Amino acid sequence: MFDAVLAMLDAEFNGKSWNGLSFMATLEKLSWEEAQNKNTWEGYSAWEIMLHCAKCKYIIAKDLDQNVSSWNYTDESWFPAPHAVNKEGWEQDKKLLIAMHTACMNGLRSLGESRLEEPMPSWKKPWKAVISWLLTHDAFHGAQMRSMGLPSLKEKHH
Repeated sequence: MFDAVLAMLDAEFNGKSWNGLSFMATLEKLSWEEAQNKNTWEGYSAWEIMLHCAKCKYIIAKDLDQNVSSWNYTDESWFPAPHAVNKEGWEQDKKLLIAMHTACMNGLRSLGESRLEEPMPSWKKPWKAVISWLLTHDAFHGAQMRSMGLPSLKEKHH
């Protein structure tokens, strides 16, 4: 069962999602100009949402002793603003997200089912609760981005 849950995490991130486009497929539809646009229903940009997801995966990876570089966004915001708001910055931050997802998944694969009741150090919740939450996180934020009214995401893909 644990392997199936991890496979679903990967699928929601960059595979065939049950919930529409995967998180990465949603991001790939956006230009950097659209991604940085805060003129959305909720006032967040898709870029900030992407960095939020990267930050969550970074925290999980760090708590699972994965070798990840330090977090370059020093503000304490859960929705950090991008540093370089241009095409190169967009591509760099997408690579950061992929690296954080990979580190997070590697850590979860090494965690093993026997440790699911142990608390995650940063969030003080059992790993099984963190994983359950993470299952919905990319799907939720992918759907959030698809509902922002951005032109590249207005076409239906079902």
